[in-house]
Amino acid sequence: MLIYMSSYPRSGSSLMQQIINNFFEQPWTAVDTPDKPLHDLTGIPSYFKNWHYDPKILSNKKTIYHLLLNYFNKRFLKIYNLNKWIATYDLNVPPYTNNCRYLLPGCRDMLTLKNRKKLADEETYFFVKTHDLPYKEYLENEYVIQMTRHPGPVCLSFSKFLNNINQVKNLDEVIRGKTLYGSWSEWHQRWNQVIPSLNGRFLQLKYEDALLNPVRTCEKIQALIHLEYKDDKKLPSFEELNQSSPNYYVSGNTDNWKHTYSHNQMTLLYKLHGVTMQQLDYYKPESC
Repeated sequence: MLIYMSSYPRSGSSLMQQIINNFFEQPWTAVDTPDKPLHDLTGIPSYFKNWHYDPKILSNKKTIYHLLLNYFNKRFLKIYNLNKWIATYDLNVPPYTNNCRYLLPGCRDMLTLKNRKKLADEETYFFVKTHDLPYKEYLENEYVIQMTRHPGPVCLSFSKFLNNINQVKNLDEVIRGKTLYGSWSEWHQRWNQVIPSLNGRFLQLKYEDALLNPVRTCEKIQALIHLEYKDDKKLPSFEELNQSSPNYYVSGNTDNWKHTYSHNQMTLLYKLHGVTMQQLDYYKPESC
């Protein structure tokens, strides 16, 4: 089964990753080419051990080497061998399953229609994080779990993140959608066009609700993909996340954005995104 964890940037994909890791005890992968060690990309290291690749033990240095080799093959040689993108691991928690299959990060171009069908037809749950726009069509056993978030904190957080990685964008530019992913509204409207074609294999979650009640979020995910979760787990605190990655986890206060926006920026936000905000049941900024 192939499950896409879809979101516009800074809309809660990290929260979704933590839920999948902690409650479902499953690793996730990202479509982007990574610049982090494997254990930082898959989730909680204590849950997953004995990583192997073809069939050697997979260290972090070897992981990066293989990912770069795969990237070269798919980028320049157009080689999309699915077997070269699968690693295995042993589950270090009950039921202690061995040789679980894992799709390596940086797999965007490798996800051809043929390879997607192979992955979707497997019994393994492949969780794939993506900020990309949707495919034109989805296959049976392909599912989408989409996290949405109010565009106010999204645009502010995205502009700060871009500045932290030296892709300087001011807040007004991000509100207007002058980014690699377009605007918040454009992204969601494109997704809205394909949701009916998923025939019930789509779940839309609100970041705000998932943060307050992760167990209820797990119930919804379980109803969609029929995967059991552990309700005795908990999410790491913002302080723990910020300490591990300070440039990525910038603020734990979900309401800070209201005090940062100017009146003109609030007006611009609602002018450009008001229709989509109403569709997704988000409130109008008080300053408008």
